[in-house]
Amino acid sequence: MTLETGPPGLQFLARDLLSDPNDPRVGSGRDNSSGGTLSHATQSGSDSASANALGITLAPILIYSAICLAIFIAFRSRNPRVYAPKTLSNVRLPAEASPTLPSGLFNWIKAFYRIPDDEVLRTTSLDGFFFLRYIKLLATISAAGCICTWPILLPIHGTGTAGLSQLDILTIGNVKDPRVFMAHVVVAYIFFGFVLFTICRECIYWINLRQAYLLSAPHSQRLSSRTVLFTCVPRPLLRQSKIRKLFGPSVKTVWIPTDTNDLRRLVEEREQTSLRLEKAEIALIKLANAARNKAISKHMNALRSPRDAPSLLSARRWTGETGASGESRSVWDGKEEDVNTKTVRGSMSAPTSPVELQHRHATEEQDPDLYEHPYGLDPSLPDVRGSVAAQWIPVESRPTHRPIANYGRQVDTIRWTRLRIKALSVQIAKLRRQHRRGDGTPLNSVFVEFDTLANAQTAYQVLAHHLPLHMAPRFIGVKPDDVIWSSLRIKWWERIMRRLLMMGAITAAIIFWSIPSAIVGAISNIGFLAENVKFLSWVNDLPAAVKGVLQGLLPALALSALMAAVPYMLRACARVAGSPTKTQVELFTQEAYFVFQVVQVFLITTLTSAASAAFSKILEDPWSAKDLLSENLPKASNFYLSYILVQCLGRSAWSLAHIPELVRHQLNKRSQNPRFRFGAWHRLRRVHWGALFPVFSNMGVIAMSYACIAPLILIFSGLGMGCIYVAYRYNLVYSYTPEPDSEGLLYPRALTHLIVGIYMAQVCLIGLFALQISLPLPALFLMVVFLVFTIIVHFSLNDAIGPLLYNLPRTLALGGVQDFEYDDQDDALDTGDVFYDTDIEDPVGEPDPAGEMSTYATRGIEGGSTLVASLGQMAKSIFTSQVEKEAEASGLTRMLERARLWFAPGPGQPPNFFTRWLHPHVFEDFQAMQVKFGAAWMAPPQEVEYYQKYARDAYWPPEMWTPLPKLWIPRDEARVSRQEVSHTRKTIPIYDEGAWLDETGRVQMDLDKAPFDWPPVPYRAA
Repeated sequence: MTLETGPPGLQFLARDLLSDPNDPRVGSGRDNSSGGTLSHATQSGSDSASANALGITLAPILIYSAICLAIFIAFRSRNPRVYAPKTLSNVRLPAEASPTLPSGLFNWIKAFYRIPDDEVLRTTSLDGFFFLRYIKLLATISAAGCICTWPILLPIHGTGTAGLSQLDILTIGNVKDPRVFMAHVVVAYIFFGFVLFTICRECIYWINLRQAYLLSAPHSQRLSSRTVLFTCVPRPLLRQSKIRKLFGPSVKTVWIPTDTNDLRRLVEEREQTSLRLEKAEIALIKLANAARNKAISKHMNALRSPRDAPSLLSARRWTGETGASGESRSVWDGKEEDVNTKTVRGSMSAPTSPVELQHRHATEEQDPDLYEHPYGLDPSLPDVRGSVAAQWIPVESRPTHRPIANYGRQVDTIRWTRLRIKALSVQIAKLRRQHRRGDGTPLNSVFVEFDTLANAQTAYQVLAHHLPLHMAPRFIGVKPDDVIWSSLRIKWWERIMRRLLMMGAITAAIIFWSIPSAIVGAISNIGFLAENVKFLSWVNDLPAAVKGVLQGLLPALALSALMAAVPYMLRACARVAGSPTKTQVELFTQEAYFVFQVVQVFLITTLTSAASAAFSKILEDPWSAKDLLSENLPKASNFYLSYILVQCLGRSAWSLAHIPELVRHQLNKRSQNPRFRFGAWHRLRRVHWGALFPVFSNMGVIAMSYACIAPLILIFSGLGMGCIYVAYRYNLVYSYTPEPDSEGLLYPRALTHLIVGIYMAQVCLIGLFALQISLPLPALFLMVVFLVFTIIVHFSLNDAIGPLLYNLPRTLALGGVQDFEYDDQDDALDTGDVFYDTDIEDPVGEPDPAGEMSTYATRGIEGGSTLVASLGQMAKSIFTSQVEKEAEASGLTRMLERARLWFAPGPGQPPNFFTRWLHPHVFEDFQAMQVKFGAAWMAPPQEVEYYQKYARDAYWPPEMWTPLPKLWIPRDEARVSRQEVSHTRKTIPIYDEGAWLDETGRVQMDLDKAPFDWPPVPYRAA
């Protein structure tokens, strides 16, 4: 399950409860989507919602959340792999260790809340940290909105004269007196001014924290932090000599990737063939041991004691016969040898317990003779392919398949895959040598590593080419596993065409996506359609349970599928548009998905809800549309009261329960493939931030848009965001992987998305004021002025933070701001390096006619200007001193001084809440943010020693460096794995340590002894 879809069980439950055929809001929006259409209009045309209906809607959601929380509390300590995998040393990286919580049912809550934000920042990524801060910001805005709006607007709405009832009485639609709207304007100025200031200060906070992160030792030591990706590079510059000449001696390494499609196909085929070989080896081992165990069980009753089994079963031996196909056969000669006959050591003993097997394997792992003939068996056994397994199974039972390359003819899988891997390895090595020599077709992109972070930032920020859109766009800090290699070949003109095409496709999808949503909404109101559409009249004859499924379950499934496909569609569009990295794909998805959310979930739902409520009346009297819309538009907010809490409560409870992961983990225990078990054990859940941020940004937009229209929505928004914060804080610290990470680039975009909510609120207020019968001109004019002011702030904010999104300032890249701060010695004029030429001075004694005439023309009385300035200064001094005396005598000075200490930073004074909040540039600057990363992060950067092959192959496509996969098969008592390892490792690395067959023939394993690389190389993971 992905984070952008939400819990399925909750969607079904919520749709079933909200599917009242008498409720016009049915189908207006579910699961972060639209769905409101004119087809939702009921016969009554009412859109009112009562407190009882709201309670009935929320009660099952609370029960559902309680069940999920009960599952979480019950299984949290019993299954740490699901609920706290980052506390396990064999799952997470050492740097990502999370603090351990108590194992009780409830005593962990206190310890969890005591985890500081610094620890959250250490155990998760910048994206995760800023997502939690974003949710906290939305909750803070909602709480501040309640403080600003409730004491003023709720009494005004409640005492309105429009005659509305139930929850509608608390909306602006209940106000008829136009003079009262000035209160809404004053509240809007205060509340939205607070939101604008909060967004600006959060941008400052983000800039300082991100700069501290980029300059921290763990990040600055990375190879990716010193590497710049240039795209759309012209063909003449696709040479190392040209790149080094362009950027000078600071260039350390240049990677010019080539077209490796042929090589990629060979590497993929080798990967698939290797996995097929591994599965065949495991199947062969299990078949041979099953036959062996069956033979032992069959003859066990004829023995006097278990220790006689080897003597009896040694009669089944290798006779060297071959079948018609040339394969070796094992033959049972039916003769019983004497008890003293030499037995086959190790292959005939009865199965032992898992503990004994594991102990035996641990003592045998260091024995090199185990993988040499005779593998601890009878020396007379020939060392030919499959001879050990052939003691127990015939050749016909060996794994086979029909490859297309062999025209569908049946082949022995193990023999065929070995030969195929050997042939593929030769072809891959040959192609790799050709590409390293530069024989391939170069792509239109270049990776350039510089010697220092400062030089990399300089090369990234300068204009590299004189032609437009050449060697641009460029990216810094790109990790090798973040590159989309197929996008590097795109030319500059192709990038423009692709982007325009995808923008047009997304625009068309946003416009026409309401068509399937309208169909789903119509199905959800099937009772209304059955009464008004003749060919659907048979629906009324269906049983109530079937109608409930049609109205509740079916629309929920359809709408869930529709909305689940949107982020995937947008990611595909981003790749087609030419995004060269996965981070850029997520940023593209964030922008497009936010527009999709605002249009489908908010605008269409709000407008159609208001129109459908008065649809029949508008048809009767079209001229009354203006008045009806002004009355019914505020009522559309009633749906979002349930929508926000249902989404937040359901999503948070579902994310804590981890039900899919819990089931999947139990199923993984039954897997018989060691590789699959290893991957499932170490694979943590990823978060697609590009699809997660827009969902909550849209909720913030909805809450702010209705803040002055229906202030009751703010408390629902605040409580919902609080639930989300707690759930995601736990999951990010204990469950979710910190990858992928855009290094915080999604946060400023999400902040600017909140300004859309201010725009929506201002436009809605302006529209409501304009729709009134008695036009409130003063209120309307002030809201238009505030809208213009918001636009100015928005553009100014983009201009301010735009250069700091990707660029690192030169003052920080060169070592920190300490070297560039003010110093007392700066007061003295430093003329050591100042060029001074006396020739530029005017010659002494030579008159300047133009200057003299200008002086005589403007001068009246000699010394008059000096006298006026002196008198003005004297009057100002007398007035200032008199005011200071009067203020001192009245106590005003002391009061202002106390107030200043609360709101203005004082030298040497510890900051309080207000000073820290009002002055982030002082108390949350670069130095303060460095402290958040701890002492280790403030250490001076040191060169990281990578393995030579990783430093060499860093920015080549994966097919240029991907090694042969390692195979992992179980060790068995029949010693089939010993011979298979001995024969197969001549072609591909294969191991049988750490995995074994138990007495029942099932594969058991010790994941700590897996042959795969873990933890991964820091370069690849970081």
